[in-house]
Amino acid sequence: MCIRFFVIVILSTIFSLSLIASPSLKNKNEAVIGVLAFRSKANTLNEWQPLAAYLNSKISTYHFSIRPLSYAEFNDAAKADELDFMFTNPEHYIYLSAKYGASRMATLIRANVSGKELTEFGGVIVTRSDRKDIQILSDLKGKNIAAVDELSLGGYLAQRVLLEKNGIDINEESTIHYTDMPHDKVIYLVENGLSDVGFIRTGVLEKMVKEGKINRNDFKIIHPIGKFPQALSTVLYPEWPFASSKHTDRVLANQVGVALLNLPYGSEIAKTAGYYGWNIPLSYEEIRSMMQELRIKPYDTAPVFSFQDVARRYAIYIIIIMSGVIALLIFLTTKMRRLANSLRLKSKSLEEQIAIVEENEKYLRRSASVFHNLREGIVITDAKKVIIDVNEAFGELTGYGRDEVIGQKPILLRSGMHDKQFYEKLDEMIETHGSWRGEIWNRKKNGEQYAEFLRIDAVLDEEGVVENYIGIFSDITEYLKRQAQLHHMANYDPLTNLPNRHLFMTLAEQILSFSKRKNSKAVISFLDLDGFKTVNDAYGHDIGDKVLKQAANRLEKQLRHSDAIARIGGDEFVVIFSDIDLIDDVEPLFLRILNALQEPFIINGHSVMIGASIGASLYPDHSEDVEVLVRYADTAMYRSKANGRNQVTYYVHENKE
Repeated sequence: MCIRFFVIVILSTIFSLSLIASPSLKNKNEAVIGVLAFRSKANTLNEWQPLAAYLNSKISTYHFSIRPLSYAEFNDAAKADELDFMFTNPEHYIYLSAKYGASRMATLIRANVSGKELTEFGGVIVTRSDRKDIQILSDLKGKNIAAVDELSLGGYLAQRVLLEKNGIDINEESTIHYTDMPHDKVIYLVENGLSDVGFIRTGVLEKMVKEGKINRNDFKIIHPIGKFPQALSTVLYPEWPFASSKHTDRVLANQVGVALLNLPYGSEIAKTAGYYGWNIPLSYEEIRSMMQELRIKPYDTAPVFSFQDVARRYAIYIIIIMSGVIALLIFLTTKMRRLANSLRLKSKSLEEQIAIVEENEKYLRRSASVFHNLREGIVITDAKKVIIDVNEAFGELTGYGRDEVIGQKPILLRSGMHDKQFYEKLDEMIETHGSWRGEIWNRKKNGEQYAEFLRIDAVLDEEGVVENYIGIFSDITEYLKRQAQLHHMANYDPLTNLPNRHLFMTLAEQILSFSKRKNSKAVISFLDLDGFKTVNDAYGHDIGDKVLKQAANRLEKQLRHSDAIARIGGDEFVVIFSDIDLIDDVEPLFLRILNALQEPFIINGHSVMIGASIGASLYPDHSEDVEVLVRYADTAMYRSKANGRNQVTYYVHENKE
């Protein structure tokens, strides 16, 4: 370990000197990457300098450098716009996103000290092994607790959430001392008896033991959670995000994002910092909601409520349950029953009976092996739907132990997200066809709702009477979240959150089909903001982006529920008005839009004035094809600009002019 550290230091020094000596750096822009130093700053610099070297080799127009920072230093640097990119823990990213406009680009895939891949981390509650008075969570009441920072997820927030769920408010019932980075400070305070208990993130204890700084036997974990390769006391959260600052050039941000995702999996660059590579940016909304609920900065002044739509419909089911395994279980059950009946009904020699028993035992062993080793959860009930057995994977997926569910009914897993008719149709399908498969939302023991792909089969006896029900399921929650995220990225404009051109064409086709069935008209309008280029040139792209977002918001407020709007690029928008009986009906809508956009935009103390030139085409008068109608509306829009701007012009065929 010491040799490897020494080599890294030498290589980093040589690399830094070579950069200083290189005359080409004089012509490169500086790109600073701020890294939260949850260990020492020296370790942080040595671990992440190879990543800067990698980015320098991939992006020739910039010189990348690493700046290790504490929480306070990080916040000051972000406030002063000194950082182009930020690498920090999830809750600190949420803080930086809300305060300074940081935007996530990728999520780290970390490795533990033994090299195991980790995409999540959590918090650890640690105390000295000789503290007999501290055994369980309730023993923390009245104790002196060392924590990293109130914005540290692994070093404070995760433990606080765990304790509050168990009825313990440490802010009222304990004394908390914040050490700031690195996490090692917390361990040393506990080791020296200066603090009763310490809060650290997963992995720190193991690294300090490996580095020879502490003896693992001197410490014990409070509320330990097994089946995780590191000491753990809390639930797990997504790993650290890599983010760009609001002032970072978008082209540069895209280049860095591509370079991170293309970093070879498990490369030497990654191993130096103890990680495997980078993943697409995961969602951190759960952590944002937690911070809002706990009133953690920047949500400590007033309650902020965030409501998100829960995805209920999905276009593709790619999850395939191993149907062959189910068939094998049914086959083995039937085979064993037939063997038992044969043994009972026929009078055979002792050798024949022994052979039958041995064959039966083979099937039992095979069946048991499949049952216990399958990664999908399995639950078996009797004919009255009372649980008689579950496998190990069932407990891992739901949190319930085998003894807790035996004798219960599967209804204890219901999430409350499906109505009575859903379950009635499910039972009807099993009764009619003998099986049911599909997506269903259930609830774990800890109250967490999750999506699963479930198959239920009825097992019949020789007379066709239901003897058992077998359910096999797998957790598809993360898959559905990623599908929803990808769907949103493919169909919505990232700046204004309006539909993009692709989604608009789909919506327009549906609206025109509706108008055709109803024998009514529709109007497609092409809108271009007047004076927007002047705003961009005078105030910069940041102000321009805010004007676009406010303009999109004003446009949406003027539309009816039956209308649709999209941003198709730059300062151009397309709107379709449906269910129009007379062309005069749309004039008030256009007037509201023009008036709304003429109102001043107050951005960062600046009063900005713009307008809009609008072109319109009529369905079905001008065409029944969406692409053609949009093109005609675009042509009419240019006539509005030529005629003095801030007006609406309807398309007229060339041969009619």
